[in-house]
Amino acid sequence: MAQKKVLVLFGPTASGKSNIALKISANVKATIINADSMQVYKNLRILTSRPSEEDEKKVEHKLYGIMDGMQNCSVASWLGLAKEEIHISWNQNTLPILVGGTGMYLKSLIEGISEIPSIPDSIKLETEETLENNGLEYLYKTLIESNKHTVINKQDKQRVIRAFNVLKFTGKSIEEWQKVNKKILEDVDYEIYIPPIDREKLYKASEERFDEMFKKGAVEEVQGLLEQNLGIHCSVMKAIGVREIQRYLNNEISEEECVNLSKKNTRNYIKRQLTWIRGNNISSNIDIKKYI
Repeated sequence: MAQKKVLVLFGPTASGKSNIALKISANVKATIINADSMQVYKNLRILTSRPSEEDEKKVEHKLYGIMDGMQNCSVASWLGLAKEEIHISWNQNTLPILVGGTGMYLKSLIEGISEIPSIPDSIKLETEETLENNGLEYLYKTLIESNKHTVINKQDKQRVIRAFNVLKFTGKSIEEWQKVNKKILEDVDYEIYIPPIDREKLYKASEERFDEMFKKGAVEEVQGLLEQNLGIHCSVMKAIGVREIQRYLNNEISEEECVNLSKKNTRNYIKRQLTWIRGNNISSNIDIKKYI
């Protein structure tokens, strides 16, 4: 069976992925599909640097601004949506171009995800009681007894609870389940392109972009988000700039401190993205000139 093609434009924030996608779509009939965990939310077009309405009119964009902030877009949710859009693109004889920097989205799409059974509410309630009575350290020690090589951080409450639930319900560690992945798409040629990475240039571009966001209404955008009274568990509240601007709006820090802190946190995020790319051996496997 001939392999179908998916072009992946992957890399850290502010590396110019969206502009490259637009250049390619000017030469090739394409569908641009979002692979950024924050750009799925409709609440923060400016702060998450989503494509402009003008750019969205130039070529079909999918999975941008499709969810409200009160929803959480899990990896599994995104994979289901992306699979559907990729198939639609193929059926329309367009090239699906995935654009984003969320590593787990890319990794799970290419390598697949494990089919961990759904955890019954009764198990979750038992775990909550165990946590309340014995503390997080007890849950973590139980995980260590099952798998002494676990990479879960003992301070990561959400992941510890998730792994404890899986162990309690299935009798197997979450790592055992993750060894066997189910592919999302079969017979696919993933062409990957990562824009040239110069850390200092990325920092400069990200800082200039945040200044532009501030001018274009990022503060008002966050104000509107805060008026929805979303809980801190909502993923959209973790977007860089939200908490910083919230502190500015609460008069806890000045505008200058808000901007500088946001830029600093963006630089740290870029560092983490670069570390992930290196750690997972992700690299370009095509010459992008063939499309531009």
